[in-house]
Amino acid sequence: MKKFYILYVFLLFAFTGYTQEATSSAQNYYVNKAWVNESEEWAFYEYEGQIVVSTTTEPGKIKITNRNFLYDFCSGGAKFANKNSYTTAEFTSPVKIGEKTDKQGVLNTTYEGKLVFNNGEDYYFVFAVVTILSKDDLVGFKMKIKNKTNREYAFTFKPTS
Repeated sequence: MKKFYILYVFLLFAFTGYTQEATSSAQNYYVNKAWVNESEEWAFYEYEGQIVVSTTTEPGKIKITNRNFLYDFCSGGAKFANKNSYTTAEFTSPVKIGEKTDKQGVLNTTYEGKLVFNNGEDYYFVFAVVTILSKDDLVGFKMKIKNKTNREYAFTFKPTS
């Protein structure tokens, strides 16, 4: 019986350590610079307020917070009565469609999925394509609405200290 108790305690500590490690990999990243590409020309753009990208433990799944950017991204298509419904959106159901490493060693992983706006009574989604750029850590990302090539967004993050 003593051996089972020791095994139980060991498994309990191992499982607790694993779950703490898995949840600690979720992180917030703060956008340093934003660019918008219209008609094959990239231009620096400043959005009011801080754009925050939160990662989860699931690869490709992110949460974006900034009302002005999200409203611009979906061109106000949701027509929410409450404009605060544009504050947060989650990129869900990511499906990896490509991956490559560029000359600087930055891994570009591209996903297709749904960008979902959900604020209790308000619900809206668009199909989006997101490319996550990482080199030891997340360094930036690009996104656009799927099947609309006229507007693309790119972001870099403030360095984490």
